[in-house]
Amino acid sequence: MKVEDIRRLAERQPFRPFAVSLNNGTQYTFTKPRSLGAPEDYHMIFFFGESEWTMIDTESIVEVIPR
Repeated sequence: MKVEDIRRLAERQPFRPFAVSLNNGTQYTFTKPRSLGAPEDYHMIFFFGESEWTMIDTESIVEVIPR
């Protein structure tokens, strides 16, 4: 997955939920803008769940799934 593709998804207005699948089979669903964080270069993204957070290397994303 290209960094620019992730940036485009994260910054589109209005925000639309999406999920990412990683090369290890894990899947994260971003349901609202507050569930996603990223530095300006988007080489890492952060998933903020209800009581946990995860740092995701965008190189490990193999699929983006619209919700």
